[in-house]
Amino acid sequence: MKIRRAALKALLPLLALLGAAAPSFGASSATLNIDVTITAPLSVSVNAVPSSTMSVTWNTAISNQELLADATSTIKNDTGGLTTKWALSTIANSLNTAGNSETWAVATATADAVTGLLNVGDDQFAVQAVFGSSRTLTCPGSGAADWNNGSAAPLTTSPVTYKSTMFSDLLLNNDGTPKPDVFVGAPDGRMFAGSQRALCWRIIAPKTTATRDTQNIQIVVTAQLP
Repeated sequence: MKIRRAALKALLPLLALLGAAAPSFGASSATLNIDVTITAPLSVSVNAVPSSTMSVTWNTAISNQELLADATSTIKNDTGGLTTKWALSTIANSLNTAGNSETWAVATATADAVTGLLNVGDDQFAVQAVFGSSRTLTCPGSGAADWNNGSAAPLTTSPVTYKSTMFSDLLLNNDGTPKPDVFVGAPDGRMFAGSQRALCWRIIAPKTTATRDTQNIQIVVTAQLP
């Protein structure tokens, strides 16, 4: 009996090894999982470059004069293959191009709440922007109704996302749409890779100013994740 027990004890490691090497028949298929990491830096261009400049002249004899774009600018999703959204904002103070300290502060309204007349304070400015179809060439003129719609809300330092009901000028629909590529439901505002829209703007000049230095006012278009 002792001999049998000793022999069995000697066989146990060999039996364990054979059990570990036995094939498994637990599945009829096997899966190789491949995780695709996406590298897609957000990018948006204006007139095919990161920064573009337009010029306008304010006749200070006209208080709160409307300063308007004489042509559209082209905003494009140039991320490569990524769908994005766009947001519009401006800067808190204009930039004095002469390097002096006098600047204008951004105002959050273009008109008096009671009279509806253009009303921006001393050394202040208000700026609005709207999108038109990609084939839009001419921007709304002075006194145009486009600027009084809720979709043309004055820009602030907080980016606001371009959607079917915000910054879309339904009157600028020349052979296309002023709305984003996707304009319904939660994805409203999505712009496909390579898509572009025309951008128009209006600035309301100050009531009065203490400087003759050229002031740089910026419209910032920010690409956002969709």
